[in-house]
Amino acid sequence: MPNPLRSIPFVLLILVMVSCNPNTPPLTPLPHTTPSLSEYELAYHYAPVIYQGAASDQDYITAVDFDGDWIGNNNWENQPIGDLSAYVYYSVVETETHWFIFYSLFHPRDYTAEHCEKSRGCHENDMESIQLAVFKDGSRYGRLQAMETLAHGDIYLYTADPTVKAGYLRIFGPVQFEGEHPIIYVEPYGHGIHGHPIALGPWKVVYRVGEEAQIPEDVNDSHVTYRLISIYETLWAHRDEVGQGRAFDRLFNYRGSNLPATLDGDNYESDRANTPWGYSQAIGKVLRRGDWFLDPARAFAYHATFEGEFSTRYLYNPYLADLGLP
Repeated sequence: MPNPLRSIPFVLLILVMVSCNPNTPPLTPLPHTTPSLSEYELAYHYAPVIYQGAASDQDYITAVDFDGDWIGNNNWENQPIGDLSAYVYYSVVETETHWFIFYSLFHPRDYTAEHCEKSRGCHENDMESIQLAVFKDGSRYGRLQAMETLAHGDIYLYTADPTVKAGYLRIFGPVQFEGEHPIIYVEPYGHGIHGHPIALGPWKVVYRVGEEAQIPEDVNDSHVTYRLISIYETLWAHRDEVGQGRAFDRLFNYRGSNLPATLDGDNYESDRANTPWGYSQAIGKVLRRGDWFLDPARAFAYHATFEGEFSTRYLYNPYLADLGLP
């Protein structure tokens, strides 16, 4: 699995204040990116501890190409025989004031406790995600201010900074931590992600970031490591593979570019798993489909209220750059 360490560009930001009043205190310069800090290091530092509810190995997280190919509509069939080593997808973009770190968890099956023919609640492929807003306070890794988690049709907002207030989204509670790592709780069967404890039964697997992609020994394994893999180098690189029997499906228009909204899937319900850039939750009347991933500063500025400095001007956003967007 690719695991690039592309460095975040070093940008020195200088604020110059011109004032007629010599007693006016100078503005605090915006913190600058640490030149030796890579995307991977930043994502690793904040990578979540994952409490995964587990009823079977269908609840194990893995990579989209766990079966050795980029065909979306054979993943249901290949789940019992594929490599279920643990991977979490990540992305980092940067504005003048913040880093936005996105993590996506993939499961080949979204299923139910009842047999799928009876429940009518199953579908092939499942990708749920979280996103962190990290203020660049001048320290090496900055300071986590807010976390958003996706659970099916909803995005939930959690805060790690009391100055962050509700916006379009209400605050669900504080971010919980294990060291510097936020803790998330993932439902069995449907795999919605929450930042507060939920019923995880009948068993649970606990994943922590590491250098080895491990497979749980059983559905009650509390010491499993996952590896981070880049969204940009994997999922985004395959975004043009669209259509039946390919990686993705269901094109939508994002500011003039056609992008796939879903992974291709045809078991029980067709094309139900969104791509990271295909989510349409919590857009209200201000955002558009895809903004949560592609324009996270705009999304967070709408979802929450940040009392301190909050810039929506990107210093590094390779996705918008690839689409020819500012």
